[in-house]
Amino acid sequence: MEWDERAELAHDTLCDEWFSKFRAQRGPIIANWVSSFRSGHPSAIVEDHCGSFNWSCRVRFKDSVEWLVRFAVPRRVMDGDEKLHREVAVMCLVHAWGLSKDNALGLGPFIMMEYIPGGECLGHLWREGPKERILRSDISERDLRTVYRQIADFYLELSKLEFPNVGSLSIRDDQSIHSDLGPLTLKMQEIEAHGGVKVGGNHSTTFPSARGYFDYVAKQDMEHLCGQPSSVDNADDARAKYRFRHQVKAIIPRFTADEYNRTGFRLICDDFRYGNMIVNNARDLKIIAVIDWEWAYAAPYQMFCSAPRWLLIKNPIFWAAPNGSEFHRYNACLEIFLDELKREESERNKVTPQLGLQDGLSDLMRKSMSDGKFWFHELIYDCFTAADNSAWKAICDIYPNTDELAPISEPELDRFVGKKMKQLAAYRADWGAIKARIDREQAELNEKMQQMALGLASKSRKPTIRIMHADM
Repeated sequence: MEWDERAELAHDTLCDEWFSKFRAQRGPIIANWVSSFRSGHPSAIVEDHCGSFNWSCRVRFKDSVEWLVRFAVPRRVMDGDEKLHREVAVMCLVHAWGLSKDNALGLGPFIMMEYIPGGECLGHLWREGPKERILRSDISERDLRTVYRQIADFYLELSKLEFPNVGSLSIRDDQSIHSDLGPLTLKMQEIEAHGGVKVGGNHSTTFPSARGYFDYVAKQDMEHLCGQPSSVDNADDARAKYRFRHQVKAIIPRFTADEYNRTGFRLICDDFRYGNMIVNNARDLKIIAVIDWEWAYAAPYQMFCSAPRWLLIKNPIFWAAPNGSEFHRYNACLEIFLDELKREESERNKVTPQLGLQDGLSDLMRKSMSDGKFWFHELIYDCFTAADNSAWKAICDIYPNTDELAPISEPELDRFVGKKMKQLAAYRADWGAIKARIDREQAELNEKMQQMALGLASKSRKPTIRIMHADM
């Protein structure tokens, strides 16, 4: 599915406006503002960091204390206030934070936190190359186990946090944490950012059951398909995607674990990955921080207990096939991870025998691979998904009759296709006109720049002076 180029352009424009405002205040103005949150201690900005959704400044105080001040960049983040309100409830090392209305500089929602000196991004160390989103093939088993052991321990710590429903977290005045906000997911963010469609209603509804939440996500996918004019390529693609979305909704009961439908909600983060893990160095691989928790929320227990989707860096839905070389590489990593997780579980059970939910986390993760929930959860996480993706292929191998679960009449299909073709034609005409204007303005700018360059070159030429000697 293509992005909506008009939405992209509009968002880029707003983003550029924010950066202009930021650049005008970068330096003493921002530094003095930060100092006001620390009793006026003098400070200076020493470095900038650019992320996918945020722009951060490393601020050093005169006494050598360092903070990181992070701004949610408008239109990189579709609703910075909502995102930040939920994120700070997950974090503990925050010195100060505020929503747009609280920022005296007019730079939107912000967080001030401790700066983590040193360290390296594990994602940068472990991926094949700067543009290759795949795990390096030469990482030793020793190094994998070193990292996986720490992450396994982290998972088991998270498993202690149980919530009564699906929802994003909020922090109250008494500092208590509650899952009483509607879940704000990375999927919802990406659909609005790149598709121009705000899905999920007013983001205030929580869900007491996994089934209710999965139905809610399926509705978001249909809203996206119907609302984005460029969500289909042609009539055949429109038919395929309409069927696909109805079939995904129809299989939800088959992939909802009844025993955990209304219990065991746990904290997950859609952006949990190597790229958000900071290690002390490439040799010891000690994880010193896990960052970027803006897309965290209390989710169905079965999603928390699903085999990790980040092990290979490249998400499973983008694999070439559900049972190809990428799948086999993933399985090799998964076996090592589950072995380390099992060891950690055994060590903990020696001290405190497991109570409540009887199946171990490692057992449930392994089970998610055999019963198909691993693939089903990929569809819950992902957006802009074609009907021939690897997750859906895997599910169709498990249930070959998916087309029978959601029969659609030809008149209904024809009405949908007709509507989408009108949307697509109008979109292409509109974007074509916008693109032509942009190209024309760029050509005019290039011509002016060329003329200016020629003019400067002409002025810089010096006349040749011949010196005549008397004896000539």
